[in-house]
Amino acid sequence: MAKYEIDLLVKGSLTEAAAESSIKEIVGLINKQKDFNEDKWGNKLLAYKIRKETNAYYFIYTFDCEEPAILVEFRRLCNINDNILRSLIINLEKCYGYKASINPNKVAKAKLMNDKYKKRQEEWKNKKNEAAVVDTVLNLSEVADEEEIENE
Repeated sequence: MAKYEIDLLVKGSLTEAAAESSIKEIVGLINKQKDFNEDKWGNKLLAYKIRKETNAYYFIYTFDCEEPAILVEFRRLCNINDNILRSLIINLEKCYGYKASINPNKVAKAKLMNDKYKKRQEEWKNKKNEAAVVDTVLNLSEVADEEEIENE
C-alpha cells in the first residue's frame, strides 16, 4: 500500500462552492481510501498565469491506496474537467524532495548510505596513509643507496 498526495488547482474565477462542486465527483474516487485527509488552502495568487487565470483554489488530499487504477481514472477525470487548472499526484514513498526527509523509510536508507560512505572514506584514507608510509620507506632506501654510491 502506497501513500499518495494529490494537489489540485481549481479556477479562481469560480466561487468557493462552485469550485468544490466541480471537483466533487473526482474527489469521490479517492475519499473512500484509507487515511483520507483533505486540506483546503483557499483562493491564492498564482506565481504565473495558467490558462489566463491569476488565482486558483488549492486543494490537497493525502491517502493510502492499493489500486493504481484509481489514480489513472482520477488523472483522466482531471484532464477532462475544464475547471481544474493543474493536478499533481505524488507517491510519498518514492519522492526525493522535502517529503522524503520526513519519510522514516527514506531517512533510514539515507543514514545507511551515509554510514557506508563514511566507511569507504576511512578505508581510502587508510590506504592513502599506507601508500605514504611505503613511499617514505622507498625514499629512505633510495637515499641510503645514493649515500653508499657517494661513499664508494
